[in-house]
This record gives sequence, structure tokens and C-alpha cells, in this order.
Amino acid sequence: MNNIYKLVLSKLGPYNKLNIVAFIPLGFCAGLPLPLIGATMSARLMDSGLSLTSIGLFALAGTPYALKFLWSPLVDTINIPLFYKFLGKRKSWLVFTQIILFLLFFFIGGIDPLKDLFLIALLVFSAAFISATQDIALDAYRIELHSEKELAAGIATYVLGYRIALIFAGAGALYFAEYFSWNFAFILISFCFLIGPVILFVLPSNKEIVKSVNKNISYFQSLLQWIKTAVLDPFIEFSKKASWVWILLFIALYKLGDALAGNMTTPFLLDIGFSKIEIANIVKIIGLVATLIGLFLGGVLVAKYNIVFVLFIGGFLQMFSNLFFAFQGLVGANSNVLMGTISIENIAGGIGTAAFLAYISKVVDPRYIATQFALLTSFMALSRTQLSAPAGWMVEGIDWGFVIIFLNQFLNFNIEFMNMKWIIFFILTTVLAFPGLLLIKRASINLGIKVN
Repeated sequence: MNNIYKLVLSKLGPYNKLNIVAFIPLGFCAGLPLPLIGATMSARLMDSGLSLTSIGLFALAGTPYALKFLWSPLVDTINIPLFYKFLGKRKSWLVFTQIILFLLFFFIGGIDPLKDLFLIALLVFSAAFISATQDIALDAYRIELHSEKELAAGIATYVLGYRIALIFAGAGALYFAEYFSWNFAFILISFCFLIGPVILFVLPSNKEIVKSVNKNISYFQSLLQWIKTAVLDPFIEFSKKASWVWILLFIALYKLGDALAGNMTTPFLLDIGFSKIEIANIVKIIGLVATLIGLFLGGVLVAKYNIVFVLFIGGFLQMFSNLFFAFQGLVGANSNVLMGTISIENIAGGIGTAAFLAYISKVVDPRYIATQFALLTSFMALSRTQLSAPAGWMVEGIDWGFVIIFLNQFLNFNIEFMNMKWIIFFILTTVLAFPGLLLIKRASINLGIKVN
């Protein structure tokens, strides 16, 4: 029996280690706040009778997630009193933020939005700020804890826990509210944040902290020194990398084809005849399972090979998967084809995401992990958002008439005009995925990452 147990563990690759599996519950804690601040909170406010205008303004509560790089130097350099002595630098920040999140959502659960709207808005914004801070500390702790071969596996388990939390704090909260009450739902979910400190208790600590060696300086000099060490040095050190421009270009472009296609997936499926229920059942449910499979495979591949090789594999599969949407445009509203298309697209995206985040984790300087990782992931999110914004214009704003006439008349195609525009769009997104692939090797030189 013992031999069978060891054999099973050996087949799990990097997933047989506690420091990898532990990121399922830690990812769960990281994923809980987003729906509680966003969709779940909107549903609660709607049930309370609040106006749609007021509910819409609550979307501003998520602002700290996009700006977290601004205070990430604090997480890199400042220790939490009492917590740091027993837990170390990263774990002290994590336990501190998880306890604060527990208290915030516990109090939010007991407040009537109609009676104390300003207070609940203040608490929700505070929860977003603390949640973003938890993300900074958790990313830094994950990178420090895992070796290069373990990075993608750690990301896979983290995302698995995160996705479970999105369902639990989203759909689960709606069930709790329906059968009990909104107060019960928020208070019950708030206790889930206490899972984090229990898990962190058995994981190793990192007590390294940046300190001034000269204690005989004024407060103003100390502040200037901190700004230089914690705020300026991470950016200066990153700019010293020989390939830093290529790194930023690669981060911006690696997911471009995937982002453009993803931005238009739902409008495309609705336009060719799928119902909202079909999209929910196939795209959301099958897509979630396929993404988790892709992340798992990405973790195994990075552990067995190297990050650059898996980046090529993930990038190529992401590019190739866009052609399946073009094929979907050819066959129309065929559910069986859609299941295959969504499965391939999400498995490819999962592999690419695992390798991509492992790459960014490898790029950051160990001295400034929280600051540089927060900066690069914020850049990734902003660049992908901005660069994918023209996706709709590419479908309806570009005059594809000549191309469509050529394909229909000279190549004997017989496809509806609107479907043909979608087919051309997805073929174009496939072409636009090439630059990211071409930049992989250039963005990986002088980083200690194997490129062969």
C-alpha cells in the first residue's frame, strides 16, 4: 500500500509538495474579496432597493486593484509589528491582511445598506485596498517560496483556489442569501478568510527585511533613503536589465491575440445564434474546467522542461485556438463544435497563463519582488486592456467588402456577410499573436532562463 502511495505521488510531479498544494486555500482567500466587492455586492444592493446609479458607482471600489503597484514598496520594506517577530516578512503581511478582511466583511454583513450607505461604501473600498495588498504579499511570498521549476505549478494551484472562491463567494453567496439572508451570507464567508492564517502556520517564513545600516540620520534623511531604496531602486534596477525594453514589449504582446479574441467571444457567439443559456453552460462551465486543466498542464510542463519552451508551446496553442473560432463562424451555432472550441481555447490559455506568470515571477529581482511583480502585472493588465479595446472596431469598423467578395466569388465560398467578418477577424487575431511568439527568446536573454 505504501508503494502505491509513493507511486501516485511521483506521478503528480510538482503537485505532491505541501508548498505547492497550500496555494489552493491561499488562492481561495485571495479570490473571495473580488465577488464580495463586485457582483455579489451589486446583487445585495439591488435587493436592498438601492438605485442603479448608486449601484453603478460601487464599481469604483475596485480601483485599488489597478493601482496596487503604488504602495507595493511598503510591502517589500516595512514589517508588521508583533506579527513580523513570529511570522517573518511575507507571512506577517498575509496574516495581517486576512484578519483585517475577516473583520471588514464581518462588519459589512451586519450593516443595512439603506441606512448606512456611506459606511458600507467606505468598508467596501477599504476591503478592496486590503485585498490588493494581500495580493501583493501573496505574489511575493509565492515567488520566494517556489523554485523556478515550481513557479508554474504554484500559479496553477493558486488560480484553482482563486476560481473556487469566485464561485463560492459569487453563486454560493446568492444561495445563502436566498435561503437565509444577505447578513448570513457575508458573515459566513468572512470566516473563510481565517483559513489563510491556519495554512500559513505550517509554511516556512522569510524574515529578510530591508533596513537602514546608518541609524544616526534625521527623519527626513531616513525618509529620502527609504524612497530611494524602496521606490526608486526597483525601477532603476529593472531598467538596468539589458533586455528590459524587450521584456515590456513581450509582456504587452504575448497575450494580444488571446485578448482580442476573448474580448469579442460573447458578442460573436450571440451574433451567430447561440442563446445566453447556451453560452453560460458551455463557455462558463466547460471553459472553467478547461482553464484549470490547462493551468495544471502548464505547471507540469514548466517543472519538466523550461519556462521559455512552455511559453512557445502555450503561445502557439493560444494562436492556433483562435482559428477554431473562425471555424465556428463557418459552421454557425453548433453546440458540439463550440464545446470543442471553448475547450481548446481555455486549455491553451491556461498553459500560456501558467508559463507567462512563471516568466514574470522569474524576471523580478529577489530584492524587490513585491514592487516589481505588482508593476509588471499592472502593466500586463493595462496594456492588454488598451490593446484589446479596438477588437469591436476590427469587426465592424473595417471595410472587409473586397475580401468577402473575393472569397465568395473567386473561391466559391458561400458564407453570410456578417459571419465572414467574424471569420476574418479571428484569422487576423491569429496573425497578431505572432509578434509575442517572436519576442520570447529576445525577452529571455540575460535573465538566467534557458532558451534552448
